[in-house]
Amino acid sequence: MLCQRCKGLLVREIFDELSAEAGITFLATRCINCGYIEDSVVRANRLHCLAVKRSVPRGMVKKGGVVFL
Repeated sequence: MLCQRCKGLLVREIFDELSAEAGITFLATRCINCGYIEDSVVRANRLHCLAVKRSVPRGMVKKGGVVFL
């Protein structure tokens, strides 16, 4: 698999949860080149963001039909 950021090699890893509860782990992929970590939550949020598009891009305010930057 290839990393979406740097096209490096992705490897599967098991990560420990950082909460107080011990023994909770999850499976994710990590890029060997840039360290990017992707898990099921990241993938679900990416798909959700593609489905919901903003009518006005961030950083722009629309007032009375005029777009301000």
